[in-house]
Amino acid sequence: MQKRKSYRIKWFNLLLIAMIGYFSYVYFQQQTDLHTIQREMEANQTKLKQLQQVNKDLSAEQGKLKTPEYVEKLAREELGLAKPGEVPFVPAGKN
Repeated sequence: MQKRKSYRIKWFNLLLIAMIGYFSYVYFQQQTDLHTIQREMEANQTKLKQLQQVNKDLSAEQGKLKTPEYVEKLAREELGLAKPGEVPFVPAGKN
């Protein structure tokens, strides 16, 4: 009569494999999260540069608005205003 070989589970090896699997999962999850954060950071850096340029342009516009000559120019061109005694000239093509 032949004896059947019995397979014994080695609990240490099973625990070791489970721990390696868990830490591998955590590592790859963190790498994925890190990659996502880096992409967001790059997008935010680009947006920051654009907003800094807009801020610079608006600051320059604000400085111009403090000069009477620029305010007069805007009043004449955009609002169609004229000084007292002047007759505003409107080209025939514009209404």
